[in-house]
Amino acid sequence: MEFFTIILEKSSSRQVLPDNFVKMLDGHRPQNMKLRQADNGLRKLWDVEVVFDTDGSMYLDRGWKQFVRAYDLRHGYFLVFRYDDNATFTVKVFDTTMCRRRYQDDDDASTLCLFFLSIRLCLTPI
Repeated sequence: MEFFTIILEKSSSRQVLPDNFVKMLDGHRPQNMKLRQADNGLRKLWDVEVVFDTDGSMYLDRGWKQFVRAYDLRHGYFLVFRYDDNATFTVKVFDTTMCRRRYQDDDDASTLCLFFLSIRLCLTPI
């Protein structure tokens, strides 16, 4: 399953996960998940605690703030989460230019940037 979120000011301390993702877990309530930045292989996995509130909403909690700091996630950044069935999320980061964010280990971010810029130019009214 994949979903996206946009970084808002309040999401820097914890990140809510979509209700449909929680439903997909079919009653399973993991205590921890792992995050990795896309194209980083298994070199760096971040352990993140999962918490549920009384209405069943699920959040990435302890460890999320460190992930945000490590990848310099800022207000307005667009994140695409892909869940594999091993309690691991692969996270793709797009900044406010609508381009995939380049990190030291990335090798395809520039191609994605050109793709999104071409879409943006095509959608710009004349």
